[in-house]
Amino acid sequence: MDLLILQAAETTDSAGSFFDSPWWRFTTMMAKALLVAMWLALIFWTYKDAKRRITDQLMIGVAVATSLIFPYIGTLFYVILRPPEYLEDVLERDLEIRSREQELVGGANRCPACRNPVRDDFLVCPKCRRELKVSCGSCARPLDPSWKICPYCASDVAGKRRSAEPAAEAVVGEEDELFA
Repeated sequence: MDLLILQAAETTDSAGSFFDSPWWRFTTMMAKALLVAMWLALIFWTYKDAKRRITDQLMIGVAVATSLIFPYIGTLFYVILRPPEYLEDVLERDLEIRSREQELVGGANRCPACRNPVRDDFLVCPKCRRELKVSCGSCARPLDPSWKICPYCASDVAGKRRSAEPAAEAVVGEEDELFA
């Protein structure tokens, strides 16, 4: 029995000497430093991520303070409760939606005079008869009035401009013949 007690005492002495060794103290000190560095890195990450996702400065401060006061748990709560999208993504999506709405309404192609919706291939505005484009003399494609050369067939357009009035009257005349 005395032998068992002596062996148990030796085991506790060797365990005690291990935890009192300089190697163990160095290891625990480094582990603590690593945990503090990770905690500070999580606070910084929370701040940077909150700035990209939240517009309200008070809410950014609350997120960072929560991460600071409650190590690791505060950052976990922020990750769970944070907005799902970055502000840049929200802005880009809103701009895309507005652009699509304008395309559906015809906001991209409107007559500069009467703001009536027109198609890309219209030469004149059907409402106010303003010249929107001229047709190429060679290929008959619609061209911008400021162009000097046709980009489709490379023919000179400067001398071949037509007035919008006769073109509009010709279209009206054709419509009258169709419905007569």
